[in-house]
Amino acid sequence: MMNGFRLVIMILGILSLVLFRTTWASESNEQDGGELETIHNLGKIVVTAHEKEGARGIAIDPTATSIVIDTYRSSKSPQTVQDILESIPGVDIQRGDPALSDDKDVVKIRGMGARRIMIRIDGRPVRNAGGFSDRMVDWNSLTLENVDRVEVVRGAHSAVYGETIGGTINIVTKKAGTREDMMPEVEVMADYSKYDTEYYTARVTGNVKSLGYSLAGGYRSSDGYLRNSYHEIYDFTGRLSYLFPFDGRLTLGYKGSFQDKSPYVVNDPNDPLVGHLYDSSYPVVPAEAPGWSPNYPGSDSFSDKETEYFDLIFEQPTPLGDWKFHLYKSKERREHSSYNHNPMLGFYDYPWEVTYDEWGWILQDSFSLFENHHITLGFDGRDYYCEYDAVMPVQEWHVDRNKMIEYRAGYIEDSWQITKKLNLALGLRYDYVNLDVKVDFPGYDDFSKDIDEWSPKSRLTYEFLPGTTGFVYISKAYRLPTGMEFTWMGAPTGLYIEPETAMEYEGGIIQDLGRNNSVRLTYYYYDIDDYVVLNRDPFPLFFAGKIEDCVFNADYLILQGIEAELNFQIFERLSGYINYTYQDSKLGSTRVPEEQIYCDHYQLPRHKAILGLDWSPWEDTTLMTTIRYVDDRKTSKNHEIDSFVTMDLGVEQCFLNKKLRLKGYVRNLFDKDYEEQYKIPAPERTFGVNLKYMF
Repeated sequence: MMNGFRLVIMILGILSLVLFRTTWASESNEQDGGELETIHNLGKIVVTAHEKEGARGIAIDPTATSIVIDTYRSSKSPQTVQDILESIPGVDIQRGDPALSDDKDVVKIRGMGARRIMIRIDGRPVRNAGGFSDRMVDWNSLTLENVDRVEVVRGAHSAVYGETIGGTINIVTKKAGTREDMMPEVEVMADYSKYDTEYYTARVTGNVKSLGYSLAGGYRSSDGYLRNSYHEIYDFTGRLSYLFPFDGRLTLGYKGSFQDKSPYVVNDPNDPLVGHLYDSSYPVVPAEAPGWSPNYPGSDSFSDKETEYFDLIFEQPTPLGDWKFHLYKSKERREHSSYNHNPMLGFYDYPWEVTYDEWGWILQDSFSLFENHHITLGFDGRDYYCEYDAVMPVQEWHVDRNKMIEYRAGYIEDSWQITKKLNLALGLRYDYVNLDVKVDFPGYDDFSKDIDEWSPKSRLTYEFLPGTTGFVYISKAYRLPTGMEFTWMGAPTGLYIEPETAMEYEGGIIQDLGRNNSVRLTYYYYDIDDYVVLNRDPFPLFFAGKIEDCVFNADYLILQGIEAELNFQIFERLSGYINYTYQDSKLGSTRVPEEQIYCDHYQLPRHKAILGLDWSPWEDTTLMTTIRYVDDRKTSKNHEIDSFVTMDLGVEQCFLNKKLRLKGYVRNLFDKDYEEQYKIPAPERTFGVNLKYMF
């Protein structure tokens, strides 16, 4: 707690200095005419704001926070999207294996995990895993080697982005080159750190006349810091596009990730079952840590995965608007085996194999009416297929490939620039879902459901003064339960649950402080009806026939919080960012005692703060540090996870007119013992070196 207090004092001191120094900067800016008001498009969400890229490539506006990858600087070496999201207020990273995600629900926006947020690539959803064994999003496949920027849109205030309550993370890829000299741009990178962790990437972007290309590949491997946690991963991504003489553009995209991993195992000298197998060269991980069921040493557990995304996009400007048609496919195949224990069965291997594939499309038109109305009209749909096999000593589950979800939606949104300072965005979204759930459980048959919902949206922004914009958002949100919630382990749990709906209220202010300084302050309040929760120990209930107690609706969940973020430049060579998050929740009544419940809002810190500083003592030398404070948290069983403060440090030296960059870094500089998830120790002090060359 004392460390957290010191961090708050440090933040207040820097805030005071920034506000003092930016007073004259703001006055100077007014003399130069101030910032020009712009209307920009953030993933098809049109808002009025003073968007400005600040420290480390982080841009703030009322709707979202964007991270521009080419200008983003980090004191460590990020590999995937989740590695850069901890810089954003309102976003929590809770890795069971902080060196590399353990495939579970590791990213939360305003207390909402992967079941209640949506991850998108160029606007299309990538929630492909469907939730089998609580694996919703393949975060390890979302690498950065071909990413232009990452947009974090909080809440569900856009009619364009559906199927979310907590928010949307939109990954915008690099597009093909358009240089007249047709010279390709090439970037290569190599990174090495503790635990024999290697990371290599290469990217080339260019064009041959009207044919453009952007291709990239990567390789990652590590021995891992937890026992049995090695991995080897190959990544490929690319875009080919052709610009027609009539200004239409056709783009073909592909992204693939091929992973060979091993899940960590229990390693505890006091464990009554496997204490004699304890390996002191690895951290202690007790059996109660993993959550669902522990994975024990003594067998060859593994987790192999192939994830692929295919895209075809056609864009055409016309007198009737800018049209876009996006056809996509996602495919994921997982083979997993863990070594489990049951008091009646003893030790046993639990293998399962799951394949998901999904076809989807988006048709959208954006046009202007009467000069001050920007309208977005669209339709989207997707068909979701799955098949799986799972084997336990007393039960086997098998479901052939079938179309589980047929989803269709339509939306319209009007961004009305009422005056130069006042903008009102009104939207309406309609979602329709047909479910065909296959059941493999004694005594129950397959079932179907038709579900539909209307969701109105509204966003109001007003510029009170040059550089000062206030905003108020009020919207309805809707979420369809996932495949795991509808049919958990082959049981018809979807018979007993209803979809979630929520009313979301949000307001705040964004202030441009001149130079590279900007600040955003937001308060939000979510009232979620029929909040879906899971039982921590479902197997006895399955066999007792109490399926309605395995997955069920709580009466409500109330979420509220405060977010503050500041980009600042104190001196020409000293800049940084500060953000702070407060969040609180209240769960309504449930069918079972609270200690049996597993859901998103547990292990959520009430307070969180991050400070990032960049100092360039010389023109081509930059020192970077990131200090992260996370408050204590509690599990559903009322176990407490201690608060922590960590510090990362990096030094980057540029050569050859900044084409060659060499960085040395250390994560967890002071070797702090801490946990992001209960009883799973985070990595100790880790040194690494990164080399990047662009030509």
